[in-house]
Amino acid sequence: MAGSPRAVQAFYRLYFGFWIPALVWAADWWPLWLMYWMARWLVIAPFALLRPKYMRAVRGNFARILGLPPSHRQVRRTAWRMMFEHAYHWIDFFRWSQRSEEAVAGSVARVEGWEYFENARRSGRGTLLLTAHMGNPEVGAVAMGKSYEPVHVLYWRDRFATAEEFRTRMRLKGNVFGIPVDASPLSVVPALRVLREGGLLAAHGDRDFNDQGWPVSFFGAPAKFPPGPFLLAAHSEAVVIPMFFLVEPDRRFHVIFEEPIDCAGPGVVDERVRAGLNRWVAILERYVRAYPEQWFCFYPFWGEEAAAASA
Repeated sequence: MAGSPRAVQAFYRLYFGFWIPALVWAADWWPLWLMYWMARWLVIAPFALLRPKYMRAVRGNFARILGLPPSHRQVRRTAWRMMFEHAYHWIDFFRWSQRSEEAVAGSVARVEGWEYFENARRSGRGTLLLTAHMGNPEVGAVAMGKSYEPVHVLYWRDRFATAEEFRTRMRLKGNVFGIPVDASPLSVVPALRVLREGGLLAAHGDRDFNDQGWPVSFFGAPAKFPPGPFLLAAHSEAVVIPMFFLVEPDRRFHVIFEEPIDCAGPGVVDERVRAGLNRWVAILERYVRAYPEQWFCFYPFWGEEAAAASA
């Protein structure tokens, strides 16, 4: 999305500078229903109304996903549900990152495909957990870090400094260590080292932050996806395991590990990376189709032109 005027940036700093520290403190003490109400009506709803371009982008994305016009009632309803889910996402992250290992484990309703993860860790190779901005991957990383082993997370710095500061603090409470990446190819060197040493790395695979993504068909139209996770896996001989940390209706979590994607072996690296990326996007499309309100994207995912065409 385009940059904001200075006045709007100042508003963001004050707005999030107050609410994020307040919610971090309250999330560990106040009842969840009250925290969700505050996040919904005092944080995300005013934000959506004051910055309507984000809601327009969300509706444009869901129009393509649902195959309906952006003005359709179901599209509008799904867009607001996603906005609210994003607000709950932060509350859950703030809450569970400050709770004990036993409490976090108790918040998990069911786990599927755990054997894929166990087999990958037993192999001695590095493991790259590939997820999306969907459900609550932050709580997923904390759960893994508290109960299993340290997790290193690739991330692109948030545009809101206060949000980034508190996210880092909460991650560290869960034995989760961030590796910031940017446009420089050298920024991924620490991640490559983690994988080559047999460690556990997590990354998002649904956001092209540096405009270097590769086009892949997604819901019937080309969209750019980052090849970086698969390039890392190919050069380190790590195993890629798609993982989703979804939210159940009762606010507990449903953890899913998909079959591994192996980019190691002979042949042209780009061809192996392309095959892995295509397989990942097909998996992601299946989950977004099933849980659209849990996929968080606030910009036109297929580009401004695609969003305008669907309006």
